[in-house]
Amino acid sequence: MSSHRLPPLYRHAWWLPGACSALAAALAAAAFHPSESLLLAVAILCALPWSLALLLLDLSHGFADRAALVVSLGLFANAILIWVVTALLRARLLHRHLNES
Repeated sequence: MSSHRLPPLYRHAWWLPGACSALAAALAAAAFHPSESLLLAVAILCALPWSLALLLLDLSHGFADRAALVVSLGLFANAILIWVVTALLRARLLHRHLNES
């Protein structure tokens, strides 16, 4: 009796959201303590479209702290969406694989 094994990419699908979460944490740290403008630019671009909320912030005292919070929340929202989509796609693939067997 032969059993169908999933390809390694599908069996080990959790490395992508894990890597994205690690990158999001590093970029959030860069947003709160911007030592290099390149890391800050990457953090803002990775948080799109959430970082478009920066346009709604007023330019009063504490703008940088609120902007860093918005960018960090955007990065974490993207990471959560990647985890959810990966889980849904993996469940769909496993359901399809079980129906074929």
